[in-house]
Amino acid sequence: MDQDKEVKVDQYREEAMYEYADKFINLANELSKLDNSGSVGVGLRFAASRYSAFEASLQTNNLTKDKDKYLKVFENAFKNMLKINIEEYGKLQKLPK
Repeated sequence: MDQDKEVKVDQYREEAMYEYADKFINLANELSKLDNSGSVGVGLRFAASRYSAFEASLQTNNLTKDKDKYLKVFENAFKNMLKINIEEYGKLQKLPK
């Protein structure tokens, strides 16, 4: 992977990203009906981290050497997505019930 290249969502694949996310969320919601201990969320985050490590391994010939770069790329992406979603849920909480 080029030093300056970042992992970005292709704007034409954004719709697919949301479709896949909805499938994961639907599964998590179903699993949460059976287990509301918080394990579903932890499992989902672990799965995301495992798959992200796999993705990174496909983009470099030396993941050990490039580890910090990929940690930063995925950390920034997750942090931005989480910030957006927390802000959206915060707005929903303020709506009258």
